[in-house]
Amino acid sequence: MANDQYRNSLGLAQPKNRPKKLLDGFSNRKSFSKKAVPENHRSSREARSEFGSSPSSSINLKEQFLYLQNQHQELFEEYSVLKQKYRALQENYERLKAEHSTLEDDYNTLKSDYKNLEESHKPFNVRKILQLKFKKRADKESLEKRNIIQNEACFNTYLEDVIKSDTLRIPRIVVECVTIVESSDKFMKSPGLYRVSGNHNTIQNLRYDINSDNYKKLRKQKTPHEVCGVLKLFLRELKVPIVSLALLNQIIPGPSDMIHSRTIKVLELVNSLDELRRNTLRFLMQHLKKVADVEENEMDSTSLGILMSSCIFNETLSDVCPQRFEATSAVPRECTRTMIECYEEIFVL
Repeated sequence: MANDQYRNSLGLAQPKNRPKKLLDGFSNRKSFSKKAVPENHRSSREARSEFGSSPSSSINLKEQFLYLQNQHQELFEEYSVLKQKYRALQENYERLKAEHSTLEDDYNTLKSDYKNLEESHKPFNVRKILQLKFKKRADKESLEKRNIIQNEACFNTYLEDVIKSDTLRIPRIVVECVTIVESSDKFMKSPGLYRVSGNHNTIQNLRYDINSDNYKKLRKQKTPHEVCGVLKLFLRELKVPIVSLALLNQIIPGPSDMIHSRTIKVLELVNSLDELRRNTLRFLMQHLKKVADVEENEMDSTSLGILMSSCIFNETLSDVCPQRFEATSAVPRECTRTMIECYEEIFVL
């Protein structure tokens, strides 16, 4: 009491939980010694006690167990998938590692070879190079005698030396060109067939392939003019033509002999040829007759006779005056036209 009076006199605050009586302080000391329990903590503890004491606690535990079991199964499946991906990546890594090792070895080998070549390289002799550059070239005849330049397998050679077809026993190049042109309606109907010139560079490249007995690029041509150009080039460059002018002048001396019985004269000319030339000429005239029968290409027997006579008879155009050339080319032109128009009477009957 004295303390209270003393505190009041000093104006100090009185303790709120102080017991009013001495006995009350001893009886309630337990409540004052304990800390106040938080509301949320007390509610969770009560909830746990209620859950444990509830009759449905076993059902909730089973549901939780099944849920956790499903979660475990899903996680295990994801783990299996990731494990497979990891193995695939590990195998890919090992493969790339091996390839890298191989490339590195190759690089080191090339590097050492280059270093050896660089060390062994000798400075070139300018004088020697100039001597080789300005050295007089040997002519074609000397190179042919030394077998440096040899006859081509197909072009600029003899008809007897050209590779023959397995079935018809005539030059294979003739069979290939004719088959390619006739196999396409677009080619057969192309305007100016055998009159329009093909690309010169393409024809020369095809020439090298055909000399190597390679006809793949020839069969892949998009237009017929290069194929026809190859065939005309082959016929023009024969060292001995299919029909020589000497034989023609012997049987048909001049244009006047073609006025009467021209079919009989041309038949006599064809029969005087050897078997290889006669069969080649028959196959070629059969093809030209098919070309002349197609109206869309605008090539009749007269036009084909003018174009193909110079190839079949191999007329020489150089150093010839117009009057003499007209007299010389008139008979071959009429012979070619007659062989196309009267193909059955000359070659079949």
